[in-house]
Amino acid sequence: MKRLKDISAESREYQKEANKVVDIHFQNDEATKRLVMRSAKRVIAAHTAEYK
Repeated sequence: MKRLKDISAESREYQKEANKVVDIHFQNDEATKRLVMRSAKRVIAAHTAEYK
């Protein structure tokens, strides 16, 4: 199984348009907080095995 740390940033090719990284300008509001918390929880859940 590939781990996130094993994949260099230069070699990442995105197969789906929805998976590309986009530039987001954060603000100090509820919408930004929800977005950040949801993204963080998703990443943590996906890579839980790496943290142990």
